[in-house]
Amino acid sequence: MTRNLDWKWIGIGVLIMLALNILAGIILGLFLAPQLENAADPADIQLSGGQVALLVIANFLVFAIGGFIVGLKSAGRTILEPGISAAVAVLIALVISGNFSIGGLLAGGLVPFLAGVLGGWIGERRQNTTAGPGAPTP
Repeated sequence: MTRNLDWKWIGIGVLIMLALNILAGIILGLFLAPQLENAADPADIQLSGGQVALLVIANFLVFAIGGFIVGLKSAGRTILEPGISAAVAVLIALVISGNFSIGGLLAGGLVPFLAGVLGGWIGERRQNTTAGPGAPTP
């Protein structure tokens, strides 16, 4: 059985993920301010392994949390939609930053796509458990 994608929730997911990315960027920017203030050029920024790990984890969590929100709040079964939302959010960020390339989109969008799908799946499971027994399933 095939199902149609819910484009409304893809759009909402993109907005959620972009907002979460901006929020995470502000928080991480405050945390990493000493390194960022002293760098004249982005190539001059030196981060420790722990700081890089923090950035990677935060990036993954942004898309997983965004996917969770979409999966939890949307009606019906929306698991692929958060993944597509994450990929579109990455596309928008690459275009805005002037770093868009197909390779960059594939490399930079795969993990967010998977994080969005995982978050959407967890959100759907949570939605189904909070609906209670006997609730209609979409």
